[in-house]
Amino acid sequence: MLPAAPAAAQLGGSVSLFSQARLRGQPISDRRPVAEMELVHDSASGFYLGGSAALVADRTNGLQPFAFKQYAGFAHRLSPGATLDLGVVHNGYTEYSRIIGGGSYTEAYIGIIGRNLSGRVFISPGYFRKDQATLYMEVDGQLDLARNWVIVSHLGRLTYLNDDRPAGSPGGVTDWRLGLRRHMGSIDLEVAWTGYAEDKRPYGPGHDNGGALVIGLTLVF
Repeated sequence: MLPAAPAAAQLGGSVSLFSQARLRGQPISDRRPVAEMELVHDSASGFYLGGSAALVADRTNGLQPFAFKQYAGFAHRLSPGATLDLGVVHNGYTEYSRIIGGGSYTEAYIGIIGRNLSGRVFISPGYFRKDQATLYMEVDGQLDLARNWVIVSHLGRLTYLNDDRPAGSPGGVTDWRLGLRRHMGSIDLEVAWTGYAEDKRPYGPGHDNGGALVIGLTLVF
């Protein structure tokens, strides 16, 4: 989760625990729990800088380093209900993820953040592979259901831009999340169904898809 609109210079962060980790709907922690700590510095001018580190409960080796993230961006308020957000984010994963041998990628993004609806576009020149250019578009929404209860939703679409991608690889992947969030002071509890579906492949086996219930607990400070 990237920050929205900073109001004043400040340092903040969060500590989260998830029942499993998923990257754009796809399982990447072998369905094992993941703990993450994130720190972000927001400036009064709108620039922000942040990063996070995560551990996974590996089946054989116990707690092990899982993922790292660094990002920098700029948020500019366009109106009381809309903020322009742009920046760069780098994600890296270790060999303890389901990404074979680990891997990383860098993306530039731009989007509009609203009160209840937000959207971003990400573009990467090398999505886990130097020659694998991708475009990712997402829309996130939230709706207040009752006091301290919020319905959250997400829809994303990953498109591979290379025409020379390996035979049998999908042309794109759609992912989604629908859940319920409970605010408890500085702690948020979220339960969400998240999943993905690959496009039908021109060669090889049929398209892959899958979904799971993911539980997350986040302390914001």
